[in-house]
Amino acid sequence: MNVKSVVEAFWHGHSAGDHDALKTIVAQDIRWTVVGDTCPIARTYEGWDGFFGELLGGLAAAFVPGTLTMRLKGLYADEEQGVGILHLEETATLHNGNSISLEIVDVITVRDGQIIDVREVMDLAAVNAAFGF
Repeated sequence: MNVKSVVEAFWHGHSAGDHDALKTIVAQDIRWTVVGDTCPIARTYEGWDGFFGELLGGLAAAFVPGTLTMRLKGLYADEEQGVGILHLEETATLHNGNSISLEIVDVITVRDGQIIDVREVMDLAAVNAAFGF
């Protein structure tokens, strides 16, 4: 499986909320880093427990069910370097009554058909404001 097809499969599984599909392409020892140091969610999440449990589970608990929308803005792959870029726009309403609208860029490293590392960049000031951090 090439880099582009892995990143496309990730996008389809992520946008559908299909964790079983994601587990076929996300390495069990993934390192997912939300880049920055000015927000509590900005840190490195280790393994499936960190990514699916702490990061995605925490966000799912914060969002009003059914309000998360994700729109693909771009998907790019550098097969030689084993790196893909996923550019998304996400919106959601939080249980605290605030709304959030973000552009997110994920720099995804793929090895042997699996995502092993992601560096996620977003506007952390907007995250802090929406979540009340």
